[in-house]
Amino acid sequence: SIINDSFKTDMVFVYPPHVIAIAALFLSRVVDQGNQSDVEAQQWYADLNVDVTDVLQVVNELLAVYEVWTGYVDEKMPDMVSRYIADIAASC
Repeated sequence: SIINDSFKTDMVFVYPPHVIAIAALFLSRVVDQGNQSDVEAQQWYADLNVDVTDVLQVVNELLAVYEVWTGYVDEKMPDMVSRYIADIAASC
């Protein structure tokens, strides 16, 4: 599900697939176990030889997407789109 969610963003164009996969593994482990303090797991991530900054950026982007999705209410969309179109028309 986390990998599928990444396809709903532009991160698949920005980050290599292996970085997204590692970020998904990280998130799923955190969700499953609640923390990332396992020394063996930390060593496993270190042995992957990937840029941890990129992995954490993907994790943060996914968390931001999930935060937006939790606040999404379908009933508000027509009004939001109408206001957006009105703003564009007013600026022309």
